[in-house]
Amino acid sequence: MFAIVKDGAITQVANSVRKLFPNVSFSGGPNADFLRDNNVLDVVNGERKHDHYYYVTQGDITLVDGIPTQQYTSIAKRLADEDAKDEDGNQLYIQEWDADQNKMVDTSEKQINYGLKTSKTDQVKQIANYSLAKTDWMVIRKAERDVAIPDATVTYRAAVITECARLEAAIAGAADVDALAVVMGAQNWPVE
Repeated sequence: MFAIVKDGAITQVANSVRKLFPNVSFSGGPNADFLRDNNVLDVVNGERKHDHYYYVTQGDITLVDGIPTQQYTSIAKRLADEDAKDEDGNQLYIQEWDADQNKMVDTSEKQINYGLKTSKTDQVKQIANYSLAKTDWMVIRKAERDVAIPDATVTYRAAVITECARLEAAIAGAADVDALAVVMGAQNWPVE
């Protein structure tokens, strides 16, 4: 993406220099002198938060310290679970089909809008379960036939369980979305 900047303002933006200058023939592309002489600058990206933790929308291209910069707006996703409500603030409930009434009816189970803490806790548990599943057969063999589990496997399984518990506690204690991102970026799963 390129922009023409004149007198401290962006006058034109395009995906290529050829679109900015459609009547100019470039053999091998424009050179640095041409770009400088015509005030053409590369558009750089501004801060763009991670989509796992933020709703990110693309904004305008603005000048930041004289550099055309693509701006982004980031709104943190919901951290904690909350009850689902309609536009009037009324609680929503899980529905099921009622054949007698020939329609969907509310149950007594509330609808929940799950937050990031729930989804990230589920993710951590899935990793732990997958990691433990590889050696579950040894635990079953021990229970059924009293065959010893190798020490390395016992140590590995304990480390997986410890890391899962550490992460679950850290996720629960995350004060905001950025703190949660730090927790998720600091996973330290053991290697077999």
